Amino acid sequence: MTSSHRLLLAAILSALFAATAGCTSAPPRDNAADTVVAPSPDTELPAVELDPELLYQLLVAEFSGQQGALRLSAATYLETARHTGDYRLAQRATRIAIYARENTIALNAARLWVELQPANDEAHKSVAALLIASGQNAEARPHLEKLLENPRQDNNHGYLLVTTLLANDPDKERALATMAELVALVPGNPHALYAQAHLANQLGNNEVARTVLQRLLQSEPRHTQGLILQARVLHELGKTEAALQSMKQALKLAPDNHQLRLTYARMLVDARQLKEARQQFSRLNKENPGDGDVLYALGLLALEAGDLDDAETQFNTLLRLGQREEEARLAMAQIAEARQQPDKAIAWYGSIAHGERYLEAQLQAARLIAQHQGMDRARTYLRELETQNDEERVRLYLAEAELLNDAEQHAAAMGVYDEGLATFTDNEELLYARALTAEKIDRLDILERDLKRVLQLNPDNSRALNALGYTLADRTTRYQEAYDYIERAYRQQPDDVAYIDSMGWVLYRLGRLDEALAHLRHAAAQVRDGEIFAHLGEVLWAAGNQEEARRIWQEALQFAPEHKVLLQTIRRFHP
Repeated sequence: MTSSHRLLLAAILSALFAATAGCTSAPPRDNAADTVVAPSPDTELPAVELDPELLYQLLVAEFSGQQGALRLSAATYLETARHTGDYRLAQRATRIAIYARENTIALNAARLWVELQPANDEAHKSVAALLIASGQNAEARPHLEKLLENPRQDNNHGYLLVTTLLANDPDKERALATMAELVALVPGNPHALYAQAHLANQLGNNEVARTVLQRLLQSEPRHTQGLILQARVLHELGKTEAALQSMKQALKLAPDNHQLRLTYARMLVDARQLKEARQQFSRLNKENPGDGDVLYALGLLALEAGDLDDAETQFNTLLRLGQREEEARLAMAQIAEARQQPDKAIAWYGSIAHGERYLEAQLQAARLIAQHQGMDRARTYLRELETQNDEERVRLYLAEAELLNDAEQHAAAMGVYDEGLATFTDNEELLYARALTAEKIDRLDILERDLKRVLQLNPDNSRALNALGYTLADRTTRYQEAYDYIERAYRQQPDDVAYIDSMGWVLYRLGRLDEALAHLRHAAAQVRDGEIFAHLGEVLWAAGNQEEARRIWQEALQFAPEHKVLLQTIRRFHP
C-alpha cells in the first residue's frame, strides 16, 4: 500500500467515525475516533489497496451501526479487519460488539486486535475481560500476565487493573484462585499481595484478605495502603479495636493525609469512641476549615456529648457558609428542644421550607405545637402545609390522627381517617391505622372490615395479618381463625418479635401452653416490652408456675411501671 493510499484510508476512517460521534445508537467512544484512527507508533499499518469493495464494506459497517444494526456493524468491521489486517478495524469491531453485548463477535475481534497489535494493553484487557466473563480464566491468564509485564505500565496499576477485571468473574472462588496463581509468579511482591487482598475484600472473602495482608505487612510494615485496607477488613470482620490500631499505624506514616484521618474519625464514631472521634474531627477542622462534612460531624458529636453551646457554634458556622443547611436547621431545632425552648424549636423546624427533610421537620413542629400551644393550632398548622404529592398528603392525615390518638382523642382521630379515606380510597396505610384506632374505641367491626379490606388489596400484608389475628385471639373466642392469620404473618417474618408474641398468645388461647411458653420466652429474651412480659407471666400462671410469673411481672414493672396491659394483667391475678 502506498503512503497516499494509507493516508486516504486513515482519512476515510476518521471521517466515518467522526460522522457518527453524536449518534445515539452508536456505542460511546471516549474520543474513540481519534484513538482508532491514529496509528500506534510501534504498529506498522498494512499494505492494502483501498478498492471500491473495501470502501463499500466500511460504509456498510459504519452506517449500519448508525442505524442501530450493531451486530451487522461489528461483524462487518471484523471481516474488514481480517481482510486488511488493520488493527484499527479490529478495535472498532471489538468496541461495537461489546457495546451490543455480542460477546462471540467481541471475543473474535479482540483476539484479532491482539494478534495485529500485540503490545496494546487495551486489546489484552478486552480479551481478558471477555474470557473472564465467560468463565475461561485459564485462557485469560496469558493476557493478564501481559498486562502485568508491560514495562510502560506502573506495576501497582497493572495489578489493580487485573483486580478490576477479575472482580467481574461471576465465580468468586475462581477469581481468587486465578489471582493467587498470578501472585505466585512473583512471591513477596507487595503490589501483587495488596491487589490480591483488595480483590478478596471486594469479593467478600475477608478471611483471605486478612491472611494476605498479614504477609504483606510482615515484609512491608510501612505499607500505608495495606494498613488502611487491613483496617477496613478488620472493621468488616467486627474486630473494631484491631481495625483502629491499623488506622493509627497508617496515620503515623501519613499524618497529613486528610482523607485517611477522616476515615479514622468515622471509624471511631462507628466504634462509639466519641471523645476521640471529636478530637480527630477538631484536628481536621483546624487543618481544613470550612469543610462542611467535618463541621457537621463536630456539631453532631457535640450534641451527643451534651455540649449544646459548641454544637450551636458548629451548626451556625454551617449556616453562615451555606453548607448542609437543611441538616443544620434540624439540629438547631433539636438544640432548642434540649434547652426547653419550644417556640425557638418550632421556628427552626418551620424554617425548613423544602428538601428531603421538609415534611419530617414540619411534623416535629406540629408535635411541639400540640404540646405547648394546643391541639387546634397543631391541626391547623398541619392542614396549611404545602405538599408535593399524594404520598405527602396521606402522611399529613396519618400525622394529624396520630397526634389525636396520643392525646386519647380517638373519636376525632377516626374522623381524620374517614376524611383521608374519602379522598384516598383503599389507601392501605390509612385503612390499617383506622383499624388500630377502632380497636381503642371497641369498634371491632370496623377493625375487622378495614383489615380484611387491606388483605383483599394485598393478601401478604403481614402487619394486617398479625393485627387481625392478634385482635381475634385477644378480644374474641375465634381462636382457630386468629391462629390462621397469625401463622401466615409469622411464616413471612419468623424473627419479628411482635409476631412471635402474637403466636405465643394465640397458642395460649388454643390451650397449647408448652408451645406458647416457648414463643413468649423467646420474645421476652429479645426485647423488654411490658405487653410481652404480661403475656409471659399470664401463661406461666396458667401453667402452674405462679412464682416465676410474679418474678416476671416484678421485673417488667422496673422498666414499664405504667404499662396499661401489664398493670391490668397483674390486677386480674392479684386483685
